[in-house]
Amino acid sequence: MRTAARANVVGVSAKGRERRRTDPAELLRSPLFSRNSQNALRVMERLAAASLRRPSSGRSLQGIAEETGLALPTLTQLVSFLRLAGLVSQRGRSGNLRLTRDASGISVLDVIRAIDGTRLWRRCLLGLAECSDIAPCPVHVAWKVARTQLERHLGNESVANLARAVSRRRRSRRRSRS
Repeated sequence: MRTAARANVVGVSAKGRERRRTDPAELLRSPLFSRNSQNALRVMERLAAASLRRPSSGRSLQGIAEETGLALPTLTQLVSFLRLAGLVSQRGRSGNLRLTRDASGISVLDVIRAIDGTRLWRRCLLGLAECSDIAPCPVHVAWKVARTQLERHLGNESVANLARAVSRRRRSRRRSRS
């Protein structure tokens, strides 16, 4: 008898019975978002953390690359998309990056849309080319409802909350190691 492995879905307990408040730090490793979106969220989390410590402070590209483990070319590409979306500004070629507005005013959804556009909201969950209200796939109705709830949740979750959640996790890990 084979048992199917259960997917670890953010916000649902292992038994699937009870919902819990999603820790914003879990968004950094969500299977729903592209790797570029996850990396952009890590960059924005680092900028938000710096901004929470000292408002209007900036971070160097090299410093962010070292902290996130991202290669400089990858980071540069992400930053260009974040700049085009008006989420970050940069002084000089190797200058400091900073958030263009308060970290609590930038949603996780803003970051995802800056990198992936609206692909997440428009594509079929099963990957079918033809999927719409007129020609739905087997999970279309459920995904449409979940997609709306997810979009609302991500729109309400700020990068400031993300930075605080990641900071709490780091402190918790340090305590458990000592």
